[in-house]
Amino acid sequence: MAYIKVEHLKKDFPMKDSVQHVLGDVNFEIEKGEFICLLGFSGCGKSTILNILAGFEKPTEGTVTIGGEPVTAPSPRYITIFQHYGLLPWKNVLKNVELGLETLHLKEYERKEMARKYIELVGLKGFEDQFPMQLSGGQQQRVAIARGLAVNPECLFMDEPFGALDPIIRNKLQDDLLSIVKEQNKTVVFVTHDIEEAVYLADRVFVMKSSPGHIEKIYDIRIPRPRGRNTPATLQYRKKIYEKLYSIQEEQVEYII
Repeated sequence: MAYIKVEHLKKDFPMKDSVQHVLGDVNFEIEKGEFICLLGFSGCGKSTILNILAGFEKPTEGTVTIGGEPVTAPSPRYITIFQHYGLLPWKNVLKNVELGLETLHLKEYERKEMARKYIELVGLKGFEDQFPMQLSGGQQQRVAIARGLAVNPECLFMDEPFGALDPIIRNKLQDDLLSIVKEQNKTVVFVTHDIEEAVYLADRVFVMKSSPGHIEKIYDIRIPRPRGRNTPATLQYRKKIYEKLYSIQEEQVEYII
């Protein structure tokens, strides 16, 4: 049985004089421990799918289950990490990571001990007393990841978390994320518009198309890990996916004209 199952998912947003059909009949299954990338142009519904999986949005039609249970609201079982870090500027690193743990009814020393564990896991040991304004963008994103991991979720939903970072920092965080996910056996659904990132990270890449949003094609990335970024195999997958996205763009331009 699939760990995440999406069946006949549709999402409409009412407008003033009409209805915007954002998602139309989306179906897929994800196994436990898989790393999935949702890839496509802006407006194809990637983030909407993520928000429905995370329980932030309700579908107009269709069902979503995680671990056999229907998704009806946000849950500590599945944590979302966004591009904008969402850190509280008046709290230091330790206190920001402790935030999610406050709902677990732990004693104060237990929260601190667990928060320190995950701060060290993301490579920020020694930064516990720093405030967000004293950190780089990459460091702030590490804090957000530590905060998400600290509650020990089964799934990580990630909405372009590295999109605003410099390439070298982004590459380093991609490697760190893969290491953490493998070590802790997390299931990941990761939204991106970057083909290179998708091929490097994912077990499978779901290429999406809009009007309304749906999964146009799924690529099974059969490259052993650890992967090189510019090997013949990765370049070949990138070429295939680029050509597919280019054909989608051409069709959309013709549709608009």
